[in-house]
Amino acid sequence: MKKKEYLKKFFLCWESVFLFIFMIGIFGPSEVFFGNYTELGVVYGEFGWLFFVVGFTISIIIAFVLVFFPEIIRKIILAVVWGLSIAGYIQVMFLNKGIDQIGVTAEGYIPDADRVIKNAVFWGAAIAITFVITFVCKKKWSKVIQLTTTVLLLVQLVAYGSLFLTTDDGAFHYAENELCLNMEQQFTISSNENIIVLLFDNLPNEWFEEARATYPDITKGLEDFTYYNNADCNYYGTYPSFIHILTGNPLDLSLSVNDYFKQSWDNEKTNAYFNILHSHNYKMNVFSYLSEVMTGGNSLEIAEGKVDNIIEKDDAREIDKPLLYKTMLKMSLYRYMPEYFKPKFDVQNEQYASIVSYPDNEMMYSNYSFYEKLQDTGLSLDSASNYFTIQHLNGTHEFVNDENCAYDPDNATCATTVKGIFTMLDAYLQQLKDLGIYDNSTIIITADHGSEARSQMIFFMKGKNETHDSMQTTNAPISLNDLVPTIVEAIGEDYAPYGQSVHDFSADESRERSVYIRVRDDAYPAVKRFDGVTEGGMNAYHVYTYYGTLKDLVFLYDNGYYTPVQVIDSYF
Repeated sequence: MKKKEYLKKFFLCWESVFLFIFMIGIFGPSEVFFGNYTELGVVYGEFGWLFFVVGFTISIIIAFVLVFFPEIIRKIILAVVWGLSIAGYIQVMFLNKGIDQIGVTAEGYIPDADRVIKNAVFWGAAIAITFVITFVCKKKWSKVIQLTTTVLLLVQLVAYGSLFLTTDDGAFHYAENELCLNMEQQFTISSNENIIVLLFDNLPNEWFEEARATYPDITKGLEDFTYYNNADCNYYGTYPSFIHILTGNPLDLSLSVNDYFKQSWDNEKTNAYFNILHSHNYKMNVFSYLSEVMTGGNSLEIAEGKVDNIIEKDDAREIDKPLLYKTMLKMSLYRYMPEYFKPKFDVQNEQYASIVSYPDNEMMYSNYSFYEKLQDTGLSLDSASNYFTIQHLNGTHEFVNDENCAYDPDNATCATTVKGIFTMLDAYLQQLKDLGIYDNSTIIITADHGSEARSQMIFFMKGKNETHDSMQTTNAPISLNDLVPTIVEAIGEDYAPYGQSVHDFSADESRERSVYIRVRDDAYPAVKRFDGVTEGGMNAYHVYTYYGTLKDLVFLYDNGYYTPVQVIDSYF
C-alpha cells in the first residue's frame, strides 16, 4: 500500500471513529458535567482530560487497524459508525425534546411505544441512507463521509471549547474555605424540646395509599399522629419546594433562580421567622446531601445565621473514580441513545450522589443507610438547646429498599420502598420514646412533592404532648404554604403574620390551592440553566388551581387545564 493511499485511508478511518468517540465519550460527558458540576461535587480534571486522552488514543488504534481490513468490511464499519454519529447528533439536537431529566423519576425514563417506534424508524432510516450512499455512490462515498464528518466534528469541537469559556472557575478548581452542612449531629436531638421534620423526597400520598393496601400495618407507631390525606406540595420538584419549606418564601418568577434563593433567605418575614426560632433557643439543623437545593449557585453563606450546622468544608474528600467514569458515560449515552435504549442508561440520584464522600462528614441520605445508622448507633441527646431538625431523605426517589428497609434494588418496588420507610419511621419514633423525649417533640412526616401527575404528598403530624388511641385522618385542604405558620404555632408564638396553620382548616373545606409543574413549553423560548452554561431542562411552569381534593387536581392535569407562566432561567 502506498504511503499516500495509506494516509488517506487512515485519516478517513480516524476522523470517522474519533467523531463517534468524541461525541459519546468526550463532548457528551463534558456537556453533562458543565451543566451539573455543582451537584456532582467534582472538578473537570477528575475525569475530563483522561476521557480526552483515552478517546483520542483509542481512535488512533482503531483507525490503524481498520486500514488493514478488507475494503468491503472497512466500508461497512465506516458506514455504520458514520450513520450512528449522524443519528446520535440529530437525536441530541432535535429528538430528545420531552425526555425525562436524569434522576427525576423513581421509575426512571419509560418512553411510550409510539415514541419508541417513531424513533426506531428514524435510526433505521439514518443507517440505511448511509449504506445507500456508501455502496451506491461508490466514487464519492469517501468524500461525502469525510465532508460531513469534518463539519460535524468542527461543530462539536467549537461547542466543546465554548463550555470552557462560559463556565466559572468552580468547575475546574475546588473552592477554598467552601461552606457545607455539618452532618455530625444528624442523629442528635434535644433532651428538652424538639421540632422534627422528616422530609422524604418524592413521596405522593397516592403511593402511600397503594402501599397501605398491601401492608395494612404500615402506620404502626403513628397512633398519635394526624394523617392529612389532602396535602398540596405547591411546587413539583425539590426546587423550589425545599427552599420554600425551609423559609416559607413563595416562588417569585420575576426573579432569576439565584436571586430567588437570595430573596428567600433575606426578607422581612424569613428574618423574623428565624429570629423567633433562635429566641426560643432552637438550634436549626438541616441535613441534605445537596446544599444546592438551599442556595442554587450561591454559597451557603446566604443561610448563615439562620441554619446552624453550616461549617467550612473539609478537604478530605474521597472520589469513587470507577463510579465517576461509569456515571459520566451513562449520562452521555442517555442523551445520545435511541428511545428504546435510554432506560438502560438512566442514572438515579443515589448513583451520582455516591461519587464523592466525606468520611469525616458523612450524611445518611438513603432510607436504608439512615435506618442502618439508627440501629447501629441510635439517637443521642444534647441538653444545650432545643432542636429544630430537618432530615431530607431519599424517600421514593428510587425504589431500592425492601419492606424491612434493607437495600434490595433487584426486588424493590414502590410498595416495598414505602413500607421500608415506615419501618424506619417506627424505629425512629420508638427511640424517641425510649429516650423520654417523644412527648415533648413536635413531629412532622412529609415530602417535598409527589409525582408530576399526582403531585400531592404525604403529611403526618403530631404536636407536643398530643396523644390518640389511633391515628386520625382528615381531608382538610392543607399545603406546604402552611408549614412555617404551623411551626411558629408549635413554638407558641403568633403565626398569623406567616399565614395559616394546618389546624386552621377543617375536613371537607373548600380552599383554593395551586401547584406549579415545571415543563418545557413550545410556546416559550428556551432558557439557560441558572449557572448560565447549558440550556435549561424547562422554560415555564404550568399552574393548576383547584378547590377540592387530589381527584380534582388530577382532572385538571389530565385535561390540560392550567395557566402557563414563563421563567427567566431554569434550575433543572
